[in-house]
Amino acid sequence: MSADLLQVDVSGGVATVSLNRPDALNALSNGLLQALVDTFAALDDDAGVRCAVLRGNGRAFCVGADIKERGTMSLDDVRARRRLAPLAFGAMRRFSRPVVAQVHGYAIGSGLELALGCDFIFAAGDTAMGLPETAKASIPAGGGTQILPRLIGAARAKELIFTSRRFTAEAAERWGMVNRVTPADALDAAVRELTDELVAVSPTALATAKRAIDLGLTTDLESGLHVEAALYERVLTSEDRKEAVAAAAEKRSPRYVGR
Repeated sequence: MSADLLQVDVSGGVATVSLNRPDALNALSNGLLQALVDTFAALDDDAGVRCAVLRGNGRAFCVGADIKERGTMSLDDVRARRRLAPLAFGAMRRFSRPVVAQVHGYAIGSGLELALGCDFIFAAGDTAMGLPETAKASIPAGGGTQILPRLIGAARAKELIFTSRRFTAEAAERWGMVNRVTPADALDAAVRELTDELVAVSPTALATAKRAIDLGLTTDLESGLHVEAALYERVLTSEDRKEAVAAAAEKRSPRYVGR
C-alpha cells in the first residue's frame, strides 16, 4: 500500500519521494502519512542517500488533509491520525540530510505544512498557497503555527493564519518562506541544480550543519553557540574532514564516505 501512495527513486545520491495520489491532488490520507514516516526513516538508514526531494505527482504538490477520508473515520481512526500526524510532519526534520520541497499547483493547509517541514522550498510560479484552517474553526496543527513565524515573523504569520488568505509563490519568496520561484517548466532543473551541489558536499558536514541550525532555533543564542561548538568538535575528527584536508593537499576532488 505504501508503495502505491509514495513513489521513491534513488539516483546519484538523491532520493526523490513523490506523493502519489494525483486523483485526490495528493490529499493526506492516514496511509500516506504513515508512508512518509516509514519512507524517510528507511532513507535515513541508507548511507548512499545524500539528500532528498519531496514532490507531488499530478496537478498539485498537496491540497492538505483528505476530507473525504475524515468523513468516514471511526473514533479509533481519528485517534490514530492524531498520533500519526506529528510523526509524519516531522519526518523531514528528523531525516538527517537536507530535504527539498518541490512545490507546484497547490500547497494548501497541511500540504503547505508538509513543505514547511523541509529544509528548502522551491516553487513553480503558478503555485497557490495558504493555511485555511481558521476559516473552518480550526488551526494549523502540522507545525504551521510554530514554523511559519520562525521563517517570516510573527506579524506576517498571524496575518496569513488569522485571515486564511491565499498567497502566491512570489509573495512567499519575498517573505522568506520560499527559497526560489521558477516557471513551472524550469522547476525540475532548478531543483536538480541544488541537489547537484548538495551531493558534492560531505554528508557528515551537511547532517551536522542541519542539526546545529535546527537545535539552535529551539534555544537562546548563547546555548546555540555551545551546541555549535560541540558539533564542530565532532565533525572535526570525522573521516570526511580528514579526506577534505588530504584532497586539498593532493589537489584532487574529495571522496566522501559520510563518516
